This record gives sequence, C-alpha cells and structure tokens, in this order.
Amino acid sequence: MQNSVLFLVLLVCLAPFGAISAENLTIYLEDYIIQNQRQNDARLAQIENELDTVRSTFSSGLRAISIQADQMELKLEEVKARLDPIELIDSWHKQCVQNYSGTIPSITSVRTTLNSCSSSAQGNLNSILSNSQNTFNSLKNYYNNNAKKLLTDCAKAHIESLTNYTACVKNAISTVNTYTISNQKSFNTYMQQAKCAADIRINQAWECAFTSIYSTVSAVSTAVRLIDDCIFNQLACASVTCSTGCSNHMVISLKENDFHNETIKNPFIGLNSKLGCIEMKFKN
Repeated sequence: MQNSVLFLVLLVCLAPFGAISAENLTIYLEDYIIQNQRQNDARLAQIENELDTVRSTFSSGLRAISIQADQMELKLEEVKARLDPIELIDSWHKQCVQNYSGTIPSITSVRTTLNSCSSSAQGNLNSILSNSQNTFNSLKNYYNNNAKKLLTDCAKAHIESLTNYTACVKNAISTVNTYTISNQKSFNTYMQQAKCAADIRINQAWECAFTSIYSTVSAVSTAVRLIDDCIFNQLACASVTCSTGCSNHMVISLKENDFHNETIKNPFIGLNSKLGCIEMKFKN
C-alpha cells in the first residue's frame, strides 16, 4: 500500500510539468516494480539473517560445553600423570593405585557424555526453527512464483492499455504487500517461540553437562583421596601383608546368622582400655 501511494505521489508531482508520455510512464512503472522487488529481496535477506543469528547464538551457547570437555580432559590427564609414577615406587603403592583408580572415568567416556549433551541439543535446533524456516520458505516461494506471475499476468492481459496495466500492477503489488504483512506477523510469532525454546534447550544441555562434570570431579577427588589414605595407611590397607603395628590381636568368629541379628555376643568382655589398641580379624 505504501508503495502504491508513493507511485501516485510521483504522478501528481510530475503532472504540473506537462503531460507524461506513455514511454515515460512505462519507465516510471518499471522502476516502481524494480523498487518493490528490491524491497522484497531485502526483506528475505533480513529474515534469513535473523534465522542465522538464532543458529549462531544457539551454537555459541553449546560451544562452551566443548570447552568444558577440553578442560576435563586436561584434568584427567593431570591425574593420570600423577598416579602413573606412584605405581612404580613399590608393590604397596601399586596396589593402592590399582585399588581405587578404576573408579576414575576415562577421558573417552567423559568426552563422549559431554559431546552427547551438546549434540543432542544441536540436533533439536532444526525442529525448534521449523515453523520459522517454513514461513520464510513460503514467503520466498511466493515472491519467486506468485508475485512474478501476478505481474506477468498484468502484462499479458493489458498489453494494449497502459492505464489498465498500471492499475493491474498496483493491485498486484498491493496483494503481495498484504501477503508479506501476514507472513511477517507469523514469522515474528514463530521466532519468539523458537528463541524461548532454544534457551530452554541450551539450559537442559548445560544441566546434562554439569551432571557429568560434577560426577567426574567427585569421582576423581574421591579416588585420589582414597589412594593417598591407602598409601599413608590412614583408612585401608592396600594388601594382605600390611600391619597396623598393634601387638594385641583378636579373632572373632561370626556365623551367617550374625549378620542378620541386631545383637551379637560382646567380643570385648574382659578387656579394658589399658590395651591401647587391638587388631581384630573376622572369621566365619
């Protein structure tokens, strides 16, 4: 409608300078058509840019997960570089490392899990943008086919009447503009929905990644602590040949039923605190 008004204003402004020849009017009309086509092309470029921006923003939000995967790989490599030499010290240290290092996730498994968090979200992007993309495709198809056909039909139907041809062109462009406005409203609605859905999906991907990262860090910390405790004999002995250094020993015989009873015979009857320490071994 705006373009039609501009065209009429152009005619009004030129009228005082004399009659407009058919040749000049044809030139003005062709310029008017070309200007509308340029506006349509610019509109398509703008919409396509909006779609690309959403895709780029979405990918950037997920790219940080890949960075976290790289950092976790460095962390696991550092732990491996620390534990590998310890195994070579003696059998005691080797046993300690072997006892607990198995709970440390491998670099491959951690990276696979984190990549899965990211790739799964990335795979949803096309679905998230499907309505917006389809609306854009419809507009592009309309410009390339329907709009061109409307103008072609005008030229065919009014080949001998410039006045009728001019009116037909104005109506055709008005029809195209009406479709454009309706399409743009739909596109804006779908894009708003897509952006919200994209934000939610990125958050889900990050929750997935955080769970994996937290689990890995926790497993590494626990394993390293247990290995250190084992080496310094603070919590557990690494082999059957270890000794607590206590000279008082006790062997406690247990039956299978004892593990199901709430109470058992007190093994400390007759002892006192002056012992200082006592090493107990269970026998069944």
